[in-house]
Amino acid sequence: MNAKNDYVLLEREYITGDMSLRELSRRHGITNHSLITVQARKREWARKRGEYQVGSSNKAIIYMADQEGARRAREARVRDNAIDAIDEAITKMRSDMTKTRMVMRNGEYVEEPMVVIRPQDLAILIDRLNVLFGRPSSINEDRNLGVSFSASGAVGPELLRSIVEATRGIVPESSGRSPIPRIGDPREN
Repeated sequence: MNAKNDYVLLEREYITGDMSLRELSRRHGITNHSLITVQARKREWARKRGEYQVGSSNKAIIYMADQEGARRAREARVRDNAIDAIDEAITKMRSDMTKTRMVMRNGEYVEEPMVVIRPQDLAILIDRLNVLFGRPSSINEDRNLGVSFSASGAVGPELLRSIVEATRGIVPESSGRSPIPRIGDPREN
């Protein structure tokens, strides 16, 4: 070993870093980088660097997996606590729905409910519970009639009106054919 250069220190720096052998030589003021190249081959620095990087990557992956697992476990605990709190609130609300109180109205005492739930309050509660349990908060229904017209034919208001009436069942079906008129059909529209 060259007494001037600490090859153990150089090896450790090369293995744990990402610099080339020439860069390592420059950092340490070694003008003849072939001295380091010989030591690197002899002691298999490149192989050791590869093993170190794989080991570091594996440790990083394990750490990230552990952190993700901990995050998911915490999220599950928070969700469970939220569901418990919501369940308690709903149970309390259900018991309060049957309770009444006496109030003075127009000079006489009348009994009124403690909690008044309007239909929109119930709809909001159902929407929020659906979201909590991963279901859609609202369901939409679209109805349409897929009809296409070509630009070559003249589509007048009477033809459109008869189509609308036929789809609504206004036109009685007298024969076995479709009540929806066709453009260019030899039959009468």
